[in-house]
Amino acid sequence: MNTYQLILYKKIGQRWHYVRLSNAPDNQVITETGCCGLPPDSTVLRRPDTALTDSVAILRQEAEKWAAEGYHKPHQNNLQVMTLHFQMPRWRGYPAGAPWYDDWVTGYLDPIEAMLAATKNGIARGNERFSGNYLHHYAIFNSDLALEAVEKIAAAAPVKFLLDIHIGRREKQVQIPIDPNVPEYLRSLFRIVEKSARTIASELPVLFPGDPMQPELAPGNTQRRVLGAEALRLRQLLKEKWNFDSSFWDPLTQASPSEVVFLNGMAEDKKQEVVALVSRRMSRPLYLVDCETGLFEIGPEQIFSSAHEGMVFDATLEWVIYFSHHYTLTFGGDWLVAAVKDMYREQPELLNNW
Repeated sequence: MNTYQLILYKKIGQRWHYVRLSNAPDNQVITETGCCGLPPDSTVLRRPDTALTDSVAILRQEAEKWAAEGYHKPHQNNLQVMTLHFQMPRWRGYPAGAPWYDDWVTGYLDPIEAMLAATKNGIARGNERFSGNYLHHYAIFNSDLALEAVEKIAAAAPVKFLLDIHIGRREKQVQIPIDPNVPEYLRSLFRIVEKSARTIASELPVLFPGDPMQPELAPGNTQRRVLGAEALRLRQLLKEKWNFDSSFWDPLTQASPSEVVFLNGMAEDKKQEVVALVSRRMSRPLYLVDCETGLFEIGPEQIFSSAHEGMVFDATLEWVIYFSHHYTLTFGGDWLVAAVKDMYREQPELLNNW
């Protein structure tokens, strides 16, 4: 059963408070309430008095009752913004390929995001990185408790990284460095484009507002992060067997040591065929290297739902599926390449075509 959630907020006095609604078996609803920045002070499980049977519809109906009491989704531009500014060792590729990545994400990012989710005190606003600057932005409800919690997490991290915490009305910005040899008129143009891009990014929630009463899938614990010696072994095998090092791969580069086949996108029914094939042929565990977020164990149903740039493979490493940021899908491995070619035997023009 999928778990959906809907979180609404209300400012009472000087503090923001929240209500989190989530579905449970037998059409029941879990209602958690509390002060933003703190764990719930009340958790109630009950079956609403309704004829509805759809979990999403039930949550929407319950949310309307809380909305009548003043709970809502505040616009992020009306909240404080916490920027975590990490100054990391320089790395030219995707972050998950960096030798310091696992220590950083498990010591800082994972526990910080888990804390914000558990206390309903933060909404991710995006991130940016350049020249060793990694900035993660969160809209926060209780700035004092958010700052205190992040400082405790940073102090407990076993491997230390340079972190500056900035809280203000807008994200902390760091200018992208420009080579001093670039002419002044081009430098000015670059700064104008940079400013415009950041303005547009900050206003996107206003331009494309969402439905405040639409439940969303609750974050699950279906992916186990792979760390330490196991992660090192798998990354080394990927490099040796497939020449993949958490960066661009076929068809973006000619990196594969054996035949591959790629597509510019894939229909949903074809994706499900691949999932069924992999489910029958794979040797567990099934892994995903997401070049942005790290190495995980996943289930077959998650193959096409995770990576923006990355690779899926199993314990044998006899086959791979690579996802590129150009939305191409590349398949490697004798049996998988043959299977994909057979799927498109009546549409061969779709294969290996930019």
